[in-house]
Amino acid sequence: MIKTRLRYCVFDPDRRGNPRYYIRKPGSKKIRIREIFEDSNGNIRPEFMQAYFAALESVSNVPRSLQAPPREKTFYWLVDQYYRSEEFKRFDILTQNDKRGVLNRFCESAGNHPYDAYRTEDVERSRDKRSATPGAADKLVKYLRPLFKWSVRKKYAKSNPAIGVEKINETVGWRTWTAGEVTTYRAHHKIGSKARLALEIMLNIGARRSDACRVGRQHEHGDYLEFVAWKGRNREKTRKTIVAKFTPELRASLAETPVGDLSYLVNDLGRPFTISGFGNKMREWCDAAGLHRCSSHGLRKASAVTMAESGATAPEMCALFGWSKLETAEVYIREARKRVMVDNAFARLDEHRNRKSVSLGGLKSNDETKRRNTREKSKRK
Repeated sequence: MIKTRLRYCVFDPDRRGNPRYYIRKPGSKKIRIREIFEDSNGNIRPEFMQAYFAALESVSNVPRSLQAPPREKTFYWLVDQYYRSEEFKRFDILTQNDKRGVLNRFCESAGNHPYDAYRTEDVERSRDKRSATPGAADKLVKYLRPLFKWSVRKKYAKSNPAIGVEKINETVGWRTWTAGEVTTYRAHHKIGSKARLALEIMLNIGARRSDACRVGRQHEHGDYLEFVAWKGRNREKTRKTIVAKFTPELRASLAETPVGDLSYLVNDLGRPFTISGFGNKMREWCDAAGLHRCSSHGLRKASAVTMAESGATAPEMCALFGWSKLETAEVYIREARKRVMVDNAFARLDEHRNRKSVSLGGLKSNDETKRRNTREKSKRK
């Protein structure tokens, strides 16, 4: 927020950059002024001044008992301090923008409330209030948790009320591509096209879309690609170096496709894709192949499934996909083992049926032999 030339008046644009002005007097509720601030000559408009004085008068008449707590005790203050912290600045700019959007919307209703009075049940109520959009509800809890973790470490808050609050979104994440869908995509997008190269990069090295649109020749080391994962790259604890081996499919696609200098995949202007731009382009390529339920996110999961089915161990998969927890790899390994066990069970069933069929045929033949031998003995007598 930026102070204006008027006392208690601040400029606080929304996440799209649209101008917003508020009266923010300490100990009083924030009031928005909707009139246009300046004219084309940079002079404050009379209509704005009229609304400004009316807002000042309204906050001046609020009884002290109904006024908000001191600013340094409110969510507005806490979130503002969080944005200024080195911890927040270490996040990627896209992550910062996402966090700002979620926390700013939260502050529109809770900004003047005291953060230290916020309890676990309050977090759950905030989550449940957004249950119509479960993804957004869970993301709020996800972002409140590190906010309070930071504030506890800074001794602003006494505890983290977001710890232990469960998700309400029952979805299992992005849909995993099937082997048939990969075949359909390859049949539509031939080797030599950017669309095909994008699939081979993501599928063969398990790259996130943030890495797929940046990996290039400078990451080649003999038979391997080696690069620092874009996600978490600015923090020492989460920084991951990914090492992946070239596969025949990836080499064949690279050999036939025009690529850029610093990134294999480039847009129509010859520049590397942005993360969002690459995601949108993958959406177009999937739709063109008739795969409307598939997305770039699901390709990484398909790669993990393939690795698990090949017998890769949890540490091996963590090294390839840049996961910090073995439990993440174990999810895919358990699913792969489940399919193997099902296949083994049906193989044993087929074997049992075949053995039973042979056994029954053999019993009939022996019985006929016994009857024939008995008849021959009777004739001799």
